[in-house]
Amino acid sequence: MKKPAAQDEVTSFVPDLDWNPLEEPGSNARYGEHYTEPVTPMKTASPLNADGSGGMAAIAPRSGAFKVTLVTVQLSGKTVADTNAINMTAARNSITSANAYWKSASAGRLSMTTVKEFRHVSKAKITDSYGTIMDTVTKELNWQYRPYESLVVFVPHADLNYNGSWGILGGGFTDSDTSGRVIMPYPSALTNNVVTHEFGHVLGLHHANSLACPNGRLDAPRTGSTWGTTGCWSSEYSDMSDLMGYAQTSSPVINAFLWEYGGFGSGSEVRNIGTPTTKQQFTLRPWGGTAPQRALKFTDPVNKEVYYLELRVPVGYDGTAAVGGNQGVKITKQDILGWSGNASVVLTPNSSYYGYSYRALTWGAGQTFVTTSGTRVEITSINPSTGQPSAASAIVTITPPNTTPPAATAAIAAVVSSAPELGGVKSAVTCGLVNAGCYQNFANGAVIWSSGTGAAMSLNGPIRTAWLAAGAQNGVLGYPKAAQDCGNRDGGCYQSFQKGEIFWSTASGARISKTGPIRTAYRAAGAENGILGYPIGAETCGLKNDGCFQAFQRGEILWSSTTGARISKAGAIRTAYRAAGAENSALGYPITAEICGLKLGGCYQAYQKGEILWSSATGAQISRSGEIRAAYRAAGAENGVLGYPTGKETCGLKNGGCYQSYQNGEIVWSSATGARIVSAGPIRTAYRSAGAENGRLGYPLTHQTCGLKDGGCMQSFQGGEIYFSSTSGAQISRGGSIRTLYRSLDAQNGRLGYPITAEICGLRDGGCYQGFQRGEIYWSAKTGAKMVKTGSIRTAYRAAKAEKGILGYPLTHEICGLKDGGCYQSFQNGEIMWSAKTGARITATGPIRTAYRKAGAENGTLGYPTTNQTCPTTTRCTQSFQRGTLTWTPTGVKRT
Repeated sequence: MKKPAAQDEVTSFVPDLDWNPLEEPGSNARYGEHYTEPVTPMKTASPLNADGSGGMAAIAPRSGAFKVTLVTVQLSGKTVADTNAINMTAARNSITSANAYWKSASAGRLSMTTVKEFRHVSKAKITDSYGTIMDTVTKELNWQYRPYESLVVFVPHADLNYNGSWGILGGGFTDSDTSGRVIMPYPSALTNNVVTHEFGHVLGLHHANSLACPNGRLDAPRTGSTWGTTGCWSSEYSDMSDLMGYAQTSSPVINAFLWEYGGFGSGSEVRNIGTPTTKQQFTLRPWGGTAPQRALKFTDPVNKEVYYLELRVPVGYDGTAAVGGNQGVKITKQDILGWSGNASVVLTPNSSYYGYSYRALTWGAGQTFVTTSGTRVEITSINPSTGQPSAASAIVTITPPNTTPPAATAAIAAVVSSAPELGGVKSAVTCGLVNAGCYQNFANGAVIWSSGTGAAMSLNGPIRTAWLAAGAQNGVLGYPKAAQDCGNRDGGCYQSFQKGEIFWSTASGARISKTGPIRTAYRAAGAENGILGYPIGAETCGLKNDGCFQAFQRGEILWSSTTGARISKAGAIRTAYRAAGAENSALGYPITAEICGLKLGGCYQAYQKGEILWSSATGAQISRSGEIRAAYRAAGAENGVLGYPTGKETCGLKNGGCYQSYQNGEIVWSSATGARIVSAGPIRTAYRSAGAENGRLGYPLTHQTCGLKDGGCMQSFQGGEIYFSSTSGAQISRGGSIRTLYRSLDAQNGRLGYPITAEICGLRDGGCYQGFQRGEIYWSAKTGAKMVKTGSIRTAYRAAKAEKGILGYPLTHEICGLKDGGCYQSFQNGEIMWSAKTGARITATGPIRTAYRKAGAENGTLGYPTTNQTCPTTTRCTQSFQRGTLTWTPTGVKRT
């Protein structure tokens, strides 16, 4: 399926006959005749009279064979290939389709036949308004209006424009209702319908529109060229069940008003019952069929307007259009639009919904339409004759106004007898309201009756004013069920109606609470006596996901189809919710009411995607759905180690991470580590001092784990761990060789105990070390990580200036189990040997150590060293052992 060409496109476009412009996303495709302001005016047309009646009589029946000249036009800037792309078969078929339709509608008196075909090269441009193109081509061809002649022009573009507005599917112009012109873009799936529609204009018809009244009124009186009901207007093209409405792939039968106006048929199709004076029943037959007197019209005895009734079922040209909500009794009358009263308006059961493609235009069995002056049209029954729609029928009952049911008179009189506050009588009992209702006016209000509600007072005042503004009995509330009830909270009043209530107080004014889940929730919460107080606004819908809300003195009720109606009461939680964007925020709609009585007197409210928690110490804070909230709830939420949140979830950290602060810690999240708790305390302090997630530790890998040796705690991070004990404090064990060795030695449970310093680097040769409760770990690139545990060897090593001294870095850990229970540890430049008798002594790398090791070290005749090596001069060094002394001179090593 191809999209229409852009308005400035001049390259070749190959049209697709399956392309339906109405299926394009955001399509504004439409008929574009602008028939109320035609470029070539209707020569015999005259405007409406001041009273709104037609300025000329309906068109007399015509007989004639239209001779059609079919022209394809190469516009300036377009190529021969563009014009060649016009599908001539489709163009011819559209004339054939129009001929079949109008021949059927005129009982065979009218026909359309193509008598000439040719191509024309024009100076007009596709960017010209379609009327300008039509006029230019007409003048270039020297084509003249003549009785029963028509000019049909196809231009090489996907659509037409009117003053720069694109998406127009065709245009039509008429002269004396027997001659006219049609302009079309490339053929598409809609072309047969559009050309037939444009020939409707050639024959003098305007559009089939719908009455749009957002206030719920189903009929409106004509007052000159406007509707007499405030807020009502004509939605042009919006009768989808009519050829002269919106573009579609089928071509439904024109309505009975246009049928009579245009002088179509044989004259026997519409039964005129005149002005009804009594209640009468009539039978309708399928309007798309052939039965005589299958539709009817009547003149309202009061407003004098003529109404047309027809049964729409899938018969004939209504075969695919009269389905669903467009199958039933259709009611039309003359529109305020058009020239000479040649436009129709359909009166639907729901005038507050309108649009080009509205598919609920007809009335069903059991429904009652009431004219502006009270004439009732009841759809008594519809027999669809399943399987044989041509045999379908409908019975309609027409009741003129002031046919008063005795029950209404008696019920109204009973109310009046006990209601002196109504004042003097201002009218008789008058009937003809929707659903056969009646009323009587008084100086201070009215009494309204229906068979479903009985009689109820409607006293003048803010409640009655609000009811009338909402459409009275025709509106969202329907009929009143009881009189006003006053003396309520804060001196307020309310009145019940069929579909809701109106509440009033001096502070809130009169507000509607219509039947539905929001009202149910409001009443369950105690209505005006509950936490919400009086409503301060109407129910408003059209929110995210088709939700609704209503505001009250102390809160709101929000509703969606997935969450139901939930109260958002005034307070810190609601303030935080609204500040976050309410239902449009990440939280979505509430799924619970606000719940209090939590720890420390706190409250919370749950939403589709999170919660808001409040305490007096922390205020209201959002806990939105996700891993952080899951970790918080798993830790016991406000009852757990973290307490209440103290801030909202904040993202945009390193590597896209997030965190949220709580009374007793934080939860930190990254995609690599998940959500982890960093509890308040020394470990968290050390972590934050080290730069938190931006430091070498990165994000936490685990929660804090306590109950370790000596009551200690630890927490793992991407780049290491933090250990804590009461004697060592919180110390970082960062990732690397030192930490690896520490963990291999069983960490805090091993011989080293807890770390007492951080890892410290920048030592000799780029080395590092870390102090522990019972020793140290040293590291250099050459030696790796080695432990020097607390004891005599470590004391001797440190006395020798550790890695800075003659020994350098350790090469091994301390090794015990030597002779006499001795121990030793190797270093880069020697060893330290220990025995209980000799203590810890250094054997530095050199000739003496070499000789000592040749002699079997501690296992030899010398035993353990008893002193460190001393060198009083540069040519003499000595070291004593348990059983001898080794002396070095330039001549060698001697034992004494």
